[in-house]
Amino acid sequence: MPSKVCLLIIYNHRYDANIEKLEKIYQSRFSNIYHIVPFYDGAEKNVIPVYECSFRFEGYVAQALKHIDYSYEHYFFVADDAILNPAINEKNYREWFSLADNSAFITFTRSLRQMKGWGINRRFMDPFPKFEKYQGTLWKEELMPAEEAFAVAKRQGYDREEFAMDASMVWDARKKLKEYPRLILMFLRTLIRGKKYCPYPIWGGYSDVFIVPGKDIEKVAHMLGVFAAMDIFVEEAIPTTLHLICEELIEEKDLEAKSKTLWGNPAREEVEEKYERDYRKLMNEWETGCLFIHPIKLSRWKM
Repeated sequence: MPSKVCLLIIYNHRYDANIEKLEKIYQSRFSNIYHIVPFYDGAEKNVIPVYECSFRFEGYVAQALKHIDYSYEHYFFVADDAILNPAINEKNYREWFSLADNSAFITFTRSLRQMKGWGINRRFMDPFPKFEKYQGTLWKEELMPAEEAFAVAKRQGYDREEFAMDASMVWDARKKLKEYPRLILMFLRTLIRGKKYCPYPIWGGYSDVFIVPGKDIEKVAHMLGVFAAMDIFVEEAIPTTLHLICEELIEEKDLEAKSKTLWGNPAREEVEEKYERDYRKLMNEWETGCLFIHPIKLSRWKM
């Protein structure tokens, strides 16, 4: 029986050396594998070249899906440095991620307000100017209308307050002031005039592993492409799209197994030392209840 899932490996940057390594890792577990690699000009048939900034790798997804058959039950996206539990394969991935035909998965999401300063603390992350005055894309003709999007958010338990910015949120972003001086104006504006409401509901979330049901993939691809054209940060574009398009969104909090995220160099170095940068040792000693580990920089590991 043909596999009903497609595994798509997303490369933030062009690391051709990882293609062969990741093929070896996943080829015995998934029949349908594609590598989405920026600026690729090689000869491998299952490597799709894309042209976009890594801050907007949702654009990679939109471009790549034009080259893939829309016949799969699920489209399973994983970053090239996010390594899945070796027990996960095309036959059992649904059980691991608690997926039905209409289910999507993402590790976690937070509304704009729940993101606090993280959601606005750099130019490429701040969604407000893109929805308020962006002129380069006629996005209102292409996205779900704002009122419909807010209605979807309301059905999920989010009111308009969840998509508002106040002075405390800007203050939380103050460490990035040198990188993003606009924070001064935002802070003064919220102090004087009060909360500022985003014209569109926006969620942020961890987007290095996500799964899209086949019935929604065309709509998801379209919205992601529009968000890329609008310069929306990827870890706002992907969570927002899944919230608005997919009927059911599973998050890691809903699962028994959990991922291991290595924030900062000390955490990564601890794992590298534990497994002696030996990929076979990592696989042999993998923690049973661990969904995936991110990041594992394969260039630093013996395969």
